[in-house]
Amino acid sequence: MAISGRDVLAGAGTALLAAACSGTPSNPSPATAGDPTRGREVFLARDGGFCVLCHDVPGAALAGDVGPSLAGVGARLTPQQLRERIADMSAVNPDAAMPSFHRTEGLQRVDPRRLGQPVLNDQQLEDVVAYLASLK
Repeated sequence: MAISGRDVLAGAGTALLAAACSGTPSNPSPATAGDPTRGREVFLARDGGFCVLCHDVPGAALAGDVGPSLAGVGARLTPQQLRERIADMSAVNPDAAMPSFHRTEGLQRVDPRRLGQPVLNDQQLEDVVAYLASLK
């Protein structure tokens, strides 16, 4: 089932974007090796990255169309390039609609309960990087 951009900006999409705006440094280094299986879970989980709200990936039952399809992204981008984009897409493209998932400073409209907390912790970030890197 495809989700339109209008659907994403309503309801759960708005809540996710607000939570993601509490997202550490824009150029994090890998802490530990990521696990692609856990990364897919984080990618799909509503209480994780819920990346599928905006992006399509192979085999996902639900897929958004606000962001680009990530099919084959592991063949186009290095793990470091993926990490930079997930952590803080605004460092790569200041006009991007994608929220920061790992940055915690300089953000606006952050839920007070999420202040200083990244959306994805270090391990989750590495797991998502490993998952996306596996999409060749």
